[in-house]
Amino acid sequence: MNHRIKRVQDFLKREKLDLLIVDHLVDLFYLTGVYLSIGRLIIEPESATLFVDARYFEMCQKRATVAVKLIERYGQEPFDFKGKRVGFDGTNTSYKVYNQLKERVGKGLRSLDQPIRGLRQIKEPEELVLMRRAGRLAMRGYDYLLTLIKEGVSEEALALELEIFWRREGGQKLAFEAIIAFGENSSQPHYQPGKRVLKQGEPVLIDIGVVSDHYHSDMTRVVFCGEVDRKIEEIYEVVYRAQKVALELCRPGVLVRDVDQAARKVIDEAGYGKYFPHSLGHGVGLEIHELPVLKSATPYGEVELVEGMVITIEPGIYLPNVGGVRLEEMIAITSDGYENLLGTPVASSAPIL
Repeated sequence: MNHRIKRVQDFLKREKLDLLIVDHLVDLFYLTGVYLSIGRLIIEPESATLFVDARYFEMCQKRATVAVKLIERYGQEPFDFKGKRVGFDGTNTSYKVYNQLKERVGKGLRSLDQPIRGLRQIKEPEELVLMRRAGRLAMRGYDYLLTLIKEGVSEEALALELEIFWRREGGQKLAFEAIIAFGENSSQPHYQPGKRVLKQGEPVLIDIGVVSDHYHSDMTRVVFCGEVDRKIEEIYEVVYRAQKVALELCRPGVLVRDVDQAARKVIDEAGYGKYFPHSLGHGVGLEIHELPVLKSATPYGEVELVEGMVITIEPGIYLPNVGGVRLEEMIAITSDGYENLLGTPVASSAPIL
């Protein structure tokens, strides 16, 4: 029995459940070692069985770390749920599947809030090795972009060159569509690169990530082309200080709320509080956005940082029609602080190219 399944079985005992149904594809990979487009894992206190159709049966027999059974149709597994206390991930289950489960299980059905994602937020040493590798590959991509940034280049051209570079260097795919924003476009936190060409004196916001060995990376930097825009330089300094204060708090036992509020205090006191519209960060791993969510609101803010968590710290200030700055580190919480998984920290002032 693999150790991740054992952790789920311990969870079943604590929650007084007879079994857990897992359908979420990333959770299935985490627990079985195989990526599927559809499948169902049923975990009981002493066993775990993966149900798949004929397309995946042979592959799963060879690769899966649990028992595998062949079925013709999902939702009709040869399993008697009646009278059992059955847990499922209510956050990631469709209404249709919920109704199917309700009909089969009855009163014993219990909705849970992302139970496997809760386990996934604490990375194992082997996972941290892979995330460090993904972080270093992200940084190499950023360094490569710096060699291409010059007056006249377009946002979408840089995004394309980055993807080609990463594929050539062994990356599986983009962690998300690269955000490369010139000038006033950088005021849009989730901007999509377009045909805009770079001009002298403009800021360049670069939010990028790559997948390596199934694990994601995430980073954001801001640079200038040729000369410095004084307003963007001012907010860069504020965002840098906000990130620095937050990072200094990152260690086991600290509440997410305290980290978030420390960063926001810096930005608020500089007069830019209303221009920081998103959370301070998020977990990263097999998905680009995982638990924990770094914001003060309940219940997120009551979460304690724990050794093994991998999170981003990414404060930002966005001035409409002017430009924006976001600075993002991806870190692992260690026994006494944190490790920067990107390798190279954010510069204290924006690089001028």
